[in-house]
Amino acid sequence: MSLNRIVLLPPLSALVISLSGCIGGSTPMSQFYLLEPIHATDNAPSPAEAKLLIALAPVRIPKYADRPQIVSATAQNTYQLSELNRWAEALDENMTRVLMENLSLLVPAEMQLTNTSNLAKQAKYRIAVNILEFYVDPKGQAKLNAQWDVTQDGKKLSSQQMSYQSPASTFNYQVMVTALNKCLSNLTRDIATSLRQLDDAEKSQSTSPKAALPS
Repeated sequence: MSLNRIVLLPPLSALVISLSGCIGGSTPMSQFYLLEPIHATDNAPSPAEAKLLIALAPVRIPKYADRPQIVSATAQNTYQLSELNRWAEALDENMTRVLMENLSLLVPAEMQLTNTSNLAKQAKYRIAVNILEFYVDPKGQAKLNAQWDVTQDGKKLSSQQMSYQSPASTFNYQVMVTALNKCLSNLTRDIATSLRQLDDAEKSQSTSPKAALPS
């Protein structure tokens, strides 16, 4: 895999955060982007009376994506870094924050980070998310491939790997980021569904009557 650095001269009209790098009017403006959590109206379930306590490990991302520049594919085994289109914060930290906010709303749950909170030790479920792919391909399709595990008291309850894609662009970085954001939102919805199903199954087992013993 080769990483080819490119510089795009025309400034993009759409930006999330704009930082002027002009020196004497000769340097184009850099564009800075953030992945955002879903909104409360985006098909979220009604809050439960008692929220689950869930601990999330910091999201792991591929090394090629662990950089300020937004990465996209130009051909098979060939990727480019856009010096003028960058993430406004570390991508893994941005993803972790978005996942926590999304799961808090979708499960719903009280979310804690596994590495920063003593309360996380009391969590009913622990989630680890490993992002395997996160980029826009040469055809303008945003792609996300992720694996996640759910554990309880050290026992693995669920392990899944899913792929997502959404129409994007090969040149418009706001469209690209929006499509990648949609993939991340869909991933979170699937994780939330899995958590609700696990919790419902556990509640069902705990409330089901025991079979009558033979006399």
